[in-house]
Amino acid sequence: MTRLYPAEGPLRGSIRVPGDKSICHRGVMFGGLAGAFSTIRGFSGGADNLSTIGVLRSLGAVVEQDGKTVRVRGGALSSSPTPLDCGNSGTTMRLMAGLLAGLGLESTLVGDASLHARPMERVAGPLRERGLRVDTTHGRPPILVRAGGSFVTGEVHLRVASAQVKSCLLLAALGRQAPLTVYEPHPSRDHTENMLRAMGVAIESSPHYAHPGASEGPAWVRMEAHSTPLNPVTIDVPGDISSAAFWLCAGALVPGSRVELPACGVSPTRAGVLEALATAGVCVTRRNEVSSGGEPIADLCVEPGASTGMTVPAEMVPRLVDEVPVLAVLAARLPGASIFHGVGELRVKECDRLAATLRLLAACGARAEVQGDDLHVHGQPGVPFRAFEFDPEHDHRMAAAATIAAQVADGVSTVKHVECLAVSYPDFLADLEALRS
Repeated sequence: MTRLYPAEGPLRGSIRVPGDKSICHRGVMFGGLAGAFSTIRGFSGGADNLSTIGVLRSLGAVVEQDGKTVRVRGGALSSSPTPLDCGNSGTTMRLMAGLLAGLGLESTLVGDASLHARPMERVAGPLRERGLRVDTTHGRPPILVRAGGSFVTGEVHLRVASAQVKSCLLLAALGRQAPLTVYEPHPSRDHTENMLRAMGVAIESSPHYAHPGASEGPAWVRMEAHSTPLNPVTIDVPGDISSAAFWLCAGALVPGSRVELPACGVSPTRAGVLEALATAGVCVTRRNEVSSGGEPIADLCVEPGASTGMTVPAEMVPRLVDEVPVLAVLAARLPGASIFHGVGELRVKECDRLAATLRLLAACGARAEVQGDDLHVHGQPGVPFRAFEFDPEHDHRMAAAATIAAQVADGVSTVKHVECLAVSYPDFLADLEALRS
């Protein structure tokens, strides 16, 4: 149990959050498909990204790490005679299933107990429909990838917008040197398309990806046939907006705060948290906006401001799904009701985050309920959270959300298993202390 004390004053300072976890995963994987060294600068030291490095090394890629700089050279990857350990990382497992199947490499993907409870047919099923040989264990890990099968080109229509499923299919098509078009009901994260494009692959996408939510109709990505190895690339990884979200919400919660977050990724397909905060009237300013490797980057600054309840539509959820728990913590202190539509995906994360969010809010004395796949939070502005005890079930996002809630509690709160923060943000508590001092 870790004791967490409420903030005694405003949170102030500048925090450089870890490199974007999604981009780091892809940089290592795609670097493993290049014929010369690719360089990834600003690499996150989180356990999930280290799992991806371990898997690529097991397949024969050369991966060198010096602090926050990683160099990867792939070339001829080969099947692994021993299971590939993905740790707690669903992104590693789901994307690697497509990469392995596309290259025709026989391997078994395993992970920890939490990962083995997560659904994997969402990638295995579409891969089998493309003619590839991928099996799960009653719908969950381990995933067995076998050689053979003929890739079926054409169009894939996904029922749910998912960057992991989309990326898995694109990697499989890339390995088979086959063209493929993927349709989604709403735009999902486009890091895969941006990086493959930078590495020489011909990819087109619909305008929805540049301006998600701007118009109706499905989003699409079309990739032409392309052979490996890919062109090597140098990547400057922006700060992870999912990690930044905790400080954005903390800055909005604690009176008088001013938190600066330099060089964060603000891709429209990823930064739905900024849209949600804007609808609530939270003041987040952007400065020094640039683009690197197809990824938009900006310095962010948050200060408390006039605010109201927020309404998050279902089509926005793919762009902020990891941020819903901490946004719900903020919503519990805003005037009026907040509604998060279509957040059923939270049930199949590292834990059932929908149920865990309800437990956390109840422990704080806040009011919330779930109706179908919608989360309703009833704001109580001016009412401090009561000191609480909370078990995040080893889920790093829930542990971080609870830590932020503890900053505005009326006494000392306790949170179990905060060591799980190392999955994505090893220095989270140290950065919090820096803002409090």
